[in-house]
Amino acid sequence: MSFLVVDNKRRDLDAFAELLKVVRPEVRVFSIPSAEEALELSSLSFDVAFIEVELEAGKMNGIELAARLKTIHKDTHVIFITKSRKYFQEAFSVHAGAYLLKKVSEEDIRRELDYLLYYYPAQLKLNGKVYVQTFGGFSVFLDGKMIDFPRSKAKELLALLVDRRGLAVTAREACAVLFEDKPYGKISNAYYHVIVNSLSRTLEDAGIKNILVRTKNHLAVNPGSFECDAYLYMRGDPSAVRRYRGDYLTCYSWSEFSLDALNTSSEGEAYNA
Repeated sequence: MSFLVVDNKRRDLDAFAELLKVVRPEVRVFSIPSAEEALELSSLSFDVAFIEVELEAGKMNGIELAARLKTIHKDTHVIFITKSRKYFQEAFSVHAGAYLLKKVSEEDIRRELDYLLYYYPAQLKLNGKVYVQTFGGFSVFLDGKMIDFPRSKAKELLALLVDRRGLAVTAREACAVLFEDKPYGKISNAYYHVIVNSLSRTLEDAGIKNILVRTKNHLAVNPGSFECDAYLYMRGDPSAVRRYRGDYLTCYSWSEFSLDALNTSSEGEAYNA
C-alpha cells in the first residue's frame, strides 16, 4: 500500500507523514510540497492521497490536483486535509472519501483508513496480510484481493473454523454443522474429506496454508495468522465495534448460535456504551 501526502506547509507535511507511519508502519509514504510535483509522480499508483486544499496561492489547488489524479488513477481514494470548512461542498464534487480539519489526530486517520479497508478491501493492498471478513457475509482477502473457493462447502468449513477461533473440530462435529439434515456416516465422512482437501488446496495455492492447522483427527485455524473483524471486535477495537451491525456470518444459519457470545462480548459492550 502506498500513500501520497501533498501540503505546501513543510511542518504540516512532515507531521502528517509521521502520523501515517505510526498508524500504518508498513505503508510507503510520499511527502510532496506542491501539486505540480505530485503530478510528476502520476506514473505511480497511490492507494490513498491526502491533499491540503489550500496549496500555494496562484497555482493549482488541492481540489484541482485531486481531479487530475482521479483522471489518471480512478481508484485512488482522496482525503482532503485543511483548516477551513469553506471548501467542503466543492471537495466532494471530486468524490473525496473524507474531509479532515487540521489538526488531524491519529484517531482521525485510523477511522478513515478503517472505513476504506472495510468498504474497498479488494482495491487496497494489505502488504501480504490475510484479512477475514465475517460482518455482512464471509470473505477472505489476501493483499486486498478476495480469494475464490471452488467449493462453497470448503468456504463454509473455513467460516466454521474461524467462528471456533482456534478450537479444533472433529469430522463428526464439522459434518453435524455442514450437513445438518444428514446422519453422520461413511458417505458424509468421505465427502467431508473431499471438502477438507479442497480447502487445503485453495489455501496452499494462495500461499496461506499456514492459517489451517490440520491433524489426523482434528482441524482448526491459527488465529494469529490473519486479521479478522470479529476477533478485533471481541478485543474491543473501536473501528470494529463501529462496523458491527449484528450481521455476523449472515450467510450461514448456524452462526446464530455464536451471536450471543459476540453481542455480549465485554469489550464490545464497553465500547458500545
